[in-house]
Amino acid sequence: MAHMRQKETDFVDCNLTDSNVLAGVNLEQVLERSPVGICLLLGQIINWANPTFYRMTGHSSGSLKGHSARMFYPTSIAYKQFSRQLMDEMNQMGAATLDSRLLRKDNTIFDCRIRAVWLDPEDTSKGILVTASDITEIRSAQIQKHQDQKMDAIGVLAGGVSHDFNNLLMGIQGNLSLMQININRPNKVINHIAQMSKLVETAKELTGRLLGFAQGGKYQVTSLDVNQLVSMTLSLFKPTKEGIVIKEALDTPLYSVEGDRSQLEQVVLNVLVNAAQAMVKGGTLTVSTRNIQVKDTENYHCFEVTPGPYVEILVKDTGIGMDEEMQQKIFDPFFSTKEPGDQKGRGLGLSTVFGIVKNHGGLVTVESYPGEGASFRICLPGIDANSRNCVSGHGTSQQMPMGTESILIADDDPEVLEVGKQFLEQLGYKPMMARNGLEAVELFKLYHDELALVVLDLVMPTMDGIEALYEMHRIDPGVKVLMSTGFNADQAVKSLMSKGCHGFLQKPFSLRTFSRTVRTIIDCE
Repeated sequence: MAHMRQKETDFVDCNLTDSNVLAGVNLEQVLERSPVGICLLLGQIINWANPTFYRMTGHSSGSLKGHSARMFYPTSIAYKQFSRQLMDEMNQMGAATLDSRLLRKDNTIFDCRIRAVWLDPEDTSKGILVTASDITEIRSAQIQKHQDQKMDAIGVLAGGVSHDFNNLLMGIQGNLSLMQININRPNKVINHIAQMSKLVETAKELTGRLLGFAQGGKYQVTSLDVNQLVSMTLSLFKPTKEGIVIKEALDTPLYSVEGDRSQLEQVVLNVLVNAAQAMVKGGTLTVSTRNIQVKDTENYHCFEVTPGPYVEILVKDTGIGMDEEMQQKIFDPFFSTKEPGDQKGRGLGLSTVFGIVKNHGGLVTVESYPGEGASFRICLPGIDANSRNCVSGHGTSQQMPMGTESILIADDDPEVLEVGKQFLEQLGYKPMMARNGLEAVELFKLYHDELALVVLDLVMPTMDGIEALYEMHRIDPGVKVLMSTGFNADQAVKSLMSKGCHGFLQKPFSLRTFSRTVRTIIDCE
């Protein structure tokens, strides 16, 4: 009993201490010593900031008072956008939590999590209390984690891509061998050439998809055919385990969706990889698509979805399944059931899936039970094909326009340079050749008055295509330049066109494509 009375006394003393703990504490000292940056705003003006805030932003103590918070943003537009979002949230909720990128005094940028609350909700003129936390390291860790996840997925792709390329090379080698045997039988030779041409186009498509997936940070919205996107991703995906059967059930016709092809291919691929990893002993992987109508959005509180037409991509596996607790964590950035070096488990890149789908205005859900597999459901906003204008593709003319003008062609690959020379001669042009950008510029200085066009490889030693383009423009602002590359340069095209480039060709390209592009540029005013 005495022991119990002692415990009871301790408990009472503890509570007395807790209830009076703030009585002897100087609130100003707490704010001054806080490891979190704190400032007070009156309107947009900084009225006070603690030492941590000064250290975080790189300013000397006391120097921020009386200055506008606009100073932490590189542009007025960025500041206005953030201010509008902050005030909207505060007016609705009374407080706000937003992530932003702020400018230090030395003009470096850092990631910051900002929390704001009215000092007096009844009288907002008293100002806003703001806390700021530097989350740069957390952001870097998330980016690195996403990159690691992408590299894991690319590793899964590598075996399948190697297999497909070897098959393509076998097709080309086989047709070459048959051409040699049938060299005196023109009809058979023409057929072998046509087959090799198709194989080259397939190889070009394959490298384009792989490069598109590997690129990061790109966001280019286009109208997409979901069935085509799923089929192309499945063509890249080759399960590393034996005994996995893939079934497709792609419904037609589907609504179009607006989005970034590379990112949405990554979404589908990451879900496929997860499904395959979960089927430890093999099984069936089913991928289906269909049009749906989303009416009740209350069940999707994590997503800002609106009622209307959607395209659903459903990926079902017969793997190990998940319990409810795992389903709650499956889209967390750092969650994975995979152990280092292990080939089974869940979680590979699913936080990336969540983020990309959400940014596209869609939703992703999972349904699973232990031992009964899992179903991942991806829904993207659909657009009725009849409600938008069609965009015409490239012409399908079989003619090959020719000419007699002089054309300078530069490429560091001798074989590509020789093919370019023979293309030009076959079309009637007079070719002039350079092995790099510097050599091309030197020839251009001497003969620019005679040249109708310059064809430059984008990536070359000594001087690349862009540098050569600049130098040629300095010599003759009216120069016409056609750029080409073997790299996937979708993002560079618009930039090149704005810098004076008249056209762009992705290698490999056919003689017919080359002839039409060259003639179009030469004839344009």
